Amino acid sequence: MITTLLLALLNTSSTQPTLSPSLEADANYLLTTTADFMQVQFGMAITDVQERNGYLVVRTTGAEFFFQPSAGVLQLRQRIGKPRLAAEVTFPAEALNGLKVVSKGTGAVLLEARGGKLRLRINGDSLLMLKDVEPLDVRLALRFEPASSRQQGDNYLFLDEFGGVGAYAATGKPGASSAEGLAAVAYKLAAEQVLWLSVAPPKPFDWEASFHERVVWHWSTQTGYPSDAEIEEWSRYGNLLLQQAEVMLWKDWMLRFEPRFGLEEFQRVNRTCEKYGMRNYVYTSPYYFLAGTGGEGRAINSFENFQGWVPGDGRGINWPLFLAEITKVMREYKPDGLYFDGIYDNVVRTYLISRKAREVVGDDGLLEYHATWSPPGGDVYLPQIDAYYTFILRGEGAQDRYEDPDYLRYFVSTYNISNSIGVLCNNNDYRLTEEYIARLLDNNIRLHLIPGWLRDYRKEAMEKHYWPVLDNSLKARVEAAATVRTEAAREARRLLAEALGKGVDGLQVAYTEDFGQEGTLAKAEPPPADARPQVKPPAEPVYLDAPGGWRAYFSANSGGSLAVHDGMLEIRSRCNTCAYLERPLPEGTVAVECRAKCPSNGGMSWGPGIALRVGDRFLRLNARADDRIGLDRSNNQTLVDGYEADTWYWLRLRLAGDWVLSEASRDGKTWTLLRTERFNSSGNKWLLIGKIANNGTNTEYNELGPPGISYIDDLRVYVAP
Repeated sequence: MITTLLLALLNTSSTQPTLSPSLEADANYLLTTTADFMQVQFGMAITDVQERNGYLVVRTTGAEFFFQPSAGVLQLRQRIGKPRLAAEVTFPAEALNGLKVVSKGTGAVLLEARGGKLRLRINGDSLLMLKDVEPLDVRLALRFEPASSRQQGDNYLFLDEFGGVGAYAATGKPGASSAEGLAAVAYKLAAEQVLWLSVAPPKPFDWEASFHERVVWHWSTQTGYPSDAEIEEWSRYGNLLLQQAEVMLWKDWMLRFEPRFGLEEFQRVNRTCEKYGMRNYVYTSPYYFLAGTGGEGRAINSFENFQGWVPGDGRGINWPLFLAEITKVMREYKPDGLYFDGIYDNVVRTYLISRKAREVVGDDGLLEYHATWSPPGGDVYLPQIDAYYTFILRGEGAQDRYEDPDYLRYFVSTYNISNSIGVLCNNNDYRLTEEYIARLLDNNIRLHLIPGWLRDYRKEAMEKHYWPVLDNSLKARVEAAATVRTEAAREARRLLAEALGKGVDGLQVAYTEDFGQEGTLAKAEPPPADARPQVKPPAEPVYLDAPGGWRAYFSANSGGSLAVHDGMLEIRSRCNTCAYLERPLPEGTVAVECRAKCPSNGGMSWGPGIALRVGDRFLRLNARADDRIGLDRSNNQTLVDGYEADTWYWLRLRLAGDWVLSEASRDGKTWTLLRTERFNSSGNKWLLIGKIANNGTNTEYNELGPPGISYIDDLRVYVAP
């Protein structure tokens, strides 16, 4: 029934499209149907299937899936980047009994085991999907040492210079997984829960396209289309025109895509681009498309007396409607491709619409995905989504991370990951120096040209330091830089292994705070009666002096106080507001820890905790009122279940070279490693304790919540001996 309904949704030429019925229906459609995505697409194919001697092997363009059913083992092997065994997946005994091929095409293979109880699908892009009718335990063990380890909920991505693997809970409730350091991930899947496993890269990198496909990115709030003269000028610098200025009045394309000044004017741009050897592609957005969703009333003309950014919808229930719209765009207006400004917050529907969009534009068409916010979030993404795009654009509004090596190499760069063309979204005033351009090129990252650059220093920077380097010599340069990074990553992992083994043994305590001196440390002024939530951080925060080298901060509506009571720091404030102490940390700090307790009225994202601020970078660990612990850094929040409210827990952040370890303890002796990830810890460090916003800025939630109370105690700061 579900498959029939989804087939009707997909057949937009004969059936009026409707909203998607459910995420589970979409995930099951992708896993089980033989009517879609069974043939090779965008160069990613099933190259071989073998069943013999008790083994079953499926080879794709980028990977080999080697099943040993009697042992309950699946080996994930890379074929691109670096041929190797990347991971092993173990199943319970008999889970793979009777494994066989049910259907196969040039683009997918469908498998089943135990008479159909376990169903699997392997696509030509090296993505495996599986679902069992019974609960299933699955363990993914790495067979390489990752240089980058990322987690967002039950989703993981492990990468090094040569590729990697990912695991994604496509459906189901949170809490299905547990990480075993950097070595393995264990899943306890509920019956019918869908798990995806990916091997990267899924295709080779197209060096020639990365050299010669050069984008001129036109954006304007004043005019919808460039003139013939502008197109002629721009054609000297690029051969692709991205028409984002089409959306100068946003409301229209939130409801339908119709050329702003009529079809003839749109076709003029098409003809002029063709005349000067350019292809053009236009701005659309799955995220912002509201027609037919019930949210049409939220559509606004953002740049008409600017009132704020357009509200979108990340659920993806609109994908059949959006698919029908972009099909119409390509058929009736005939651009050379499409640009997507963000998509959805889940991998299932983002993967689905990405593949359908590639069908719409064809293998030779242009597709660009502005993927600064990629599902499932927190810098975890699915390379098999990105692989269907010509360009992946990342980094908008993230200038504070442009110097982060991990961000550049493993989020902005796509090399040996998706192997699309990775582009830094530098539509800002970040200085394009020779040194920075060199860093981008070392990471195999590209830049679009914004027409305004032709009138300032960036034209000369591109002419001197960027365009001349785009030739075959860049390959050797990228590989040489990768060798240097690999050596640095090896040393970073050594320090990490040492830190994991020792805990804080051997470290020196540089500072302790047991809050023994009773009394008020700082108190906020009462907010005015008509005060509104401070949802944007103030340009210049106002701090209050506090004893012992601390300074205090209260957000505008906290109405709070910080006081020592009964030998602990007592924090009183509105639930979703800031009230904290901060102080600089001594040089050489490698760990900070404290105890925290969050009663039911203590706050959620603003629950009590400990944080590090290093330059513009931020890390936090806090107790929450919803029986969880929060792990946060800029643009990333992970929640860990099983930590009851109104209970004391020890929280610790440890720095080990380029890695940070987030840990918790129920007794201060036995610690649980909650998360391990790369983090650039260079720079001056500040320690924060108390109620801090989850994004590290001095903001409040738009619902302030009632007054509440929470606690901090036993603070320790450690330095290396």
